[in-house]
Amino acid sequence: MKIAGILRRQIIHGELNPGDILPSENSLCETYGVSRDTARKGLLKLENDGLIFSRPKIGYFVNAPRHGDFTMTFDEQIPGCTTRYRDVHGVLPDARVQTALGIPPARKVIEFTQITETASNEPVAYDIKYIPYERAYPSVESELRFAVFPDITFPKVAPHAYYTELAIRAVAATEELAEILECSPDSPLLLVERVFIQHDGSRIGYALRFIRQSYGVICGVSGYVQVDAPQQETEDWQTERVYEN
Repeated sequence: MKIAGILRRQIIHGELNPGDILPSENSLCETYGVSRDTARKGLLKLENDGLIFSRPKIGYFVNAPRHGDFTMTFDEQIPGCTTRYRDVHGVLPDARVQTALGIPPARKVIEFTQITETASNEPVAYDIKYIPYERAYPSVESELRFAVFPDITFPKVAPHAYYTELAIRAVAATEELAEILECSPDSPLLLVERVFIQHDGSRIGYALRFIRQSYGVICGVSGYVQVDAPQQETEDWQTERVYEN
């Protein structure tokens, strides 16, 4: 961890820049008096963090930062607000739902809607969610039972068995959305659209969330984020190492 920490600081402070080669495992062993396995683990830590990459039989190099890639956390729960069930029923999918779920027009889906409100009952978000209907998968009863929770639930799908594709864009409120969200028609809304996909490619859910302007904020972080406090380097590595041992 200390080897990784020293190299990490050199990268962050610009002492090592994208494309630069890092000290070899042998060099790290000699410098810090550690085994080859320990030196390799320090380099693998940086590789797992995305700061460096390896080229077989050549060595480790500093990665170029990807400031155009953002890590984003999307949480349906808006602070200070509560989400309640509004309606649930089986419907035939429209063209958008057919495309999102990859199903034919005659395949029924369960549609259930939710409204998110402030403590003073001001609506701030409206959700429409679709799940392909199969006999007892899921049943309308099970969706009613889970509808008080903000997330779509998939009773027969393991938690890690699917991933999510997400798209975010601005839309204008329709007459129906304006009435539900108590805003003016054509008011700007943030639309968060998600498709839930199993690893075999089958699509198991589709969700639309319309958020009023003052609440529709999506935040993300680009680049490497150091979440733990950096350890201070010692001027005499060997002295510190003997003391710890």
